[in-house]
Amino acid sequence: MLEGLYQGLNFFTAFLYALGLILLVVEAIFPGFGVAGISGIILVIVSIILISNSVLQVLLLLICTAAFATLLLIALIKLGWAQRYMKFFVLNTEQKNEEGYISNDKYTSYIGKRGAAVTPLRSAGTVLIEGAKLDAISEGEFIDKGAVVEVIRIEGSSIFVRAIKEN
Repeated sequence: MLEGLYQGLNFFTAFLYALGLILLVVEAIFPGFGVAGISGIILVIVSIILISNSVLQVLLLLICTAAFATLLLIALIKLGWAQRYMKFFVLNTEQKNEEGYISNDKYTSYIGKRGAAVTPLRSAGTVLIEGAKLDAISEGEFIDKGAVVEVIRIEGSSIFVRAIKEN
């Protein structure tokens, strides 16, 4: 069974096989649109078909190739090679209150407070309450810019306001 395997082995098929494995590892470490991964799979399958004499050899070599690629990928991850490049894909910034970011749990303190509409609220807009510009949603009516508004409820990160008619 293996004697036929070496008859079709030449530099071209070995190159196709190695290039296919390299493309699969590149796709695993640098995920993209799948072009490298699909190309790698095609190159590996074509090279295996070129050196094989039977379907049994093709299946055996495909299983061995998948096992080898999986072990190689695990070894690269364990060695930390992937982490060096993954930092470009992970957001590691912090949103701090000192920089103007406000978390949702602080919105509840605005219930019942009054402020002014900075922009027209055509169901959504910006209001100014106690010096903080907040995105707000009206209760259904249109509220003109400069109108006095009151916060009536908070749902998640949504602040609901209604216009207050002053005498």
